[in-house]
Amino acid sequence: MDTNDAIPKEIAEIQRRQKKRLQQLNALDRWTEAEFEEAVHCYNEWSTEMRGWVFPLASIEKLAFDVRTPDKQAKTLQMIAKQMSSNPAY
Repeated sequence: MDTNDAIPKEIAEIQRRQKKRLQQLNALDRWTEAEFEEAVHCYNEWSTEMRGWVFPLASIEKLAFDVRTPDKQAKTLQMIAKQMSSNPAY
């Protein structure tokens, strides 16, 4: 499915599945790298303005400091969050 052409019903269904899976992931004490990748996808949001999925700064910050995020990815996300928060374009 081309998400850029997704109709609102399809977007709503994707968001419902994201929310359900994120609840399951949040119930875990630690995430494997695969589970972390799933969490990243669950934190993506549909942007009507951009007509696509985006990974907002708030989501990056949340994952960057989540104890379940694997250390390597957490450090990378913390650097990204710092760069994004210092750039007014974000």
